[in-house]
Amino acid sequence: MQLISLAIAPGLAICLFIFHRDAYNREPKLNLIAAFFLGVVVTLPVYFAERYFGAFTDQSISGTAALAFLVVAFTEELAKFAVLRWYACPRKSFDEPLDGIVYAVVISMGFATLENILYVTQSAGTGRGYQVAFLRMFLAVPAHATFGVLMGYYAGKAKFEPARASRLLATGLAWAVLFHGAYDFCLMLQQSPAVKDYVSNGALFAGAVISFIVAVRLSFKLIRQHRRLSQQTHRPTETMKLRKAYPHDIPLIRELTFRIWPHTYGSILSGEQISYMLEKMYSERSLTGQMEQQHEFVILYDGVQPIGFASVGLQEPGVFRLHKLYVLPEYQGKGAGRFALQELAKAARRRGGRSLLLNVNRHNKALNFYEKNGFAVIREEDIDIGNGYFMNDYVMEMKLG
Repeated sequence: MQLISLAIAPGLAICLFIFHRDAYNREPKLNLIAAFFLGVVVTLPVYFAERYFGAFTDQSISGTAALAFLVVAFTEELAKFAVLRWYACPRKSFDEPLDGIVYAVVISMGFATLENILYVTQSAGTGRGYQVAFLRMFLAVPAHATFGVLMGYYAGKAKFEPARASRLLATGLAWAVLFHGAYDFCLMLQQSPAVKDYVSNGALFAGAVISFIVAVRLSFKLIRQHRRLSQQTHRPTETMKLRKAYPHDIPLIRELTFRIWPHTYGSILSGEQISYMLEKMYSERSLTGQMEQQHEFVILYDGVQPIGFASVGLQEPGVFRLHKLYVLPEYQGKGAGRFALQELAKAARRRGGRSLLLNVNRHNKALNFYEKNGFAVIREEDIDIGNGYFMNDYVMEMKLG
């Protein structure tokens, strides 16, 4: 019973780990349980297929390669792929790329768990049950999980890129087969008389471990990519933060400005006016002067990535003015601006602020954003900024009391 528990434990532990990583929009538990047991079911036909086709290979290097890559890796990954493609992908709950990894890993753990039970019980007859159980706990079962991540990453992309779905699915299967085959090939060469007289079993085992480590590192990278996308979709402000900006941040503020302004004002102002205003308001000299005039700048980050900036200043006792608030186009509509605005409003309240003022171009679509976040138009202003140009603005106010 202890051996069976050891055989089952790693697969369940990895399932719990990947379920935990899917923190923002978790899959229904019944779907995952079904995926796990479908992974168990396909182990049996794969077992018989490997026995049948394996009989056509020999212990030469080419025969071992055929056994590792074509008979074992391709057959096993194809079976898991079939469950992923025809059970998991059509689920309505498969609604974000990370789900591809979640389902693929759970399916792989179902497959690996039954396979593990078979290996461990067979080894028990020779007195090596515990040795095999512990070895597979730290290598074979996690290896199956990494192969699932590679396959699932591309399946997740394929679900949301229909035009490239077939190519992406094939790519995921190919990567899983490649790493699975490389891992098994190194281990199987230990039985090849063409190799074992020249290369030690330790070196071959090290080769399998190296391929496993590469797959693990790649898997964690792919999980982070899809998990970040999930976080941005379902909890976009979770990793956002503001920090105070200093004069040495002026190049960063300018870089962000030149990425944001053409998108924000391209349909409102002429190119000549945009260029004029950028030079007037966002030159290094101008930004340095604004900081010296007590305009407090902050940089908005999503994790470690700067995605926007703002500046605020005290206009009169109890009244603060939001001079600037800009977010990169790809982060607009995802809660970044609202997060920054709320944090700035909290800071103003802590300093005794009763209201927050700002100017916004009368044709800027950001007007709706500010209205939804508590601002109201109190008047219009047409500001002469020189060179024949005017800023045609609404002045808006948000009560902080």
